[in-house]
Amino acid sequence: MSAHWTLDDLKEWVKRLLAERRVFAPVEGPDGPEWREVSTVDAIAWNYGRTAISPRAAMIPRAEPIFHYDLASDPPQIEEPALDERPAAIVALRSCDAAGFRALDAVMRWDYEDESYEARRRNTLLVALACPAPPEPASCFCESVGVDPLWAEGADVQIEPVQTQEGTLYRVYAPTEAGRVSLAGSPKELSEGRPEPRSIGTVRVDVDRVRAWMKDHFEDPSWQKVSESCIGCGTCAFVCPSCHCFDILDEGDWRRGERVRFWDSCAFDHFTAHATGHNPRPRQWNRYRQRVYHKFVFYPDKFGKLLCTGCGRCVDACPGGVDLIEILQGLGEEEQVKP
Repeated sequence: MSAHWTLDDLKEWVKRLLAERRVFAPVEGPDGPEWREVSTVDAIAWNYGRTAISPRAAMIPRAEPIFHYDLASDPPQIEEPALDERPAAIVALRSCDAAGFRALDAVMRWDYEDESYEARRRNTLLVALACPAPPEPASCFCESVGVDPLWAEGADVQIEPVQTQEGTLYRVYAPTEAGRVSLAGSPKELSEGRPEPRSIGTVRVDVDRVRAWMKDHFEDPSWQKVSESCIGCGTCAFVCPSCHCFDILDEGDWRRGERVRFWDSCAFDHFTAHATGHNPRPRQWNRYRQRVYHKFVFYPDKFGKLLCTGCGRCVDACPGGVDLIEILQGLGEEEQVKP
């Protein structure tokens, strides 16, 4: 058997997945590639750069009912929706997005196991596609935050494009039992081990220096300066693969309706507002500082890994032009050059 797969070989395998699972994959849209549930392999964009929004919604929907209530009935009724345990696969996942799911795992399995998240997570196959080169625009810094663009830790199947005289072929790896089961019966050979680590030339950020500086400079006036352009829109959180903050709202009236969990953002001015009217983060710079500290200090101190996966989406999407890479590269810079 050949160790190299053709694109047609991959498509045949994904056809088998489609017969057994819901499949989410990058699809070319009017504004570039985007994540969608697909019904045919021909819809999948195998040679895509980066989607504008991460595939997080496949695991944590943007809005999700927690329970339905009918207080006008006799007796009053409260009913939880059934857990979504449908088998699924996320295909052609980049390493930065796979790292986002690892970050979500730590939070959702922390002091309380989120049943809704866990039902989807344990029934979803992660199929990663290596990044042979940084996507454009050049705002990816995954290698600086410990993410290997050629190998997605935690993925069940890893696909590696290989340039040959015959064109682009692929090596396929199955690091987990779930991956091996999904590939059982394939006429093509699976590759062993993992690709040799090498840099693909992403933007460099000295994260260790940044973290060391941040731990002693929470009240530094530079936070006000670097966040001047932040308008509190929450776009950075909504495109991010690892953001997980949510709010809960009752939709309906006192008689009947539903309680819904939906995505939230620490950039919103009401995010930390108390019922008394007090807000411990009263200014936008307080809120932006919190976002950066959560990604690079608070979360890693608790869980041992950075919360930022270096995908660069927040840089590309910010309508105010806030550039996280420039901010990280500049933090403490003046102090460092002082004699």
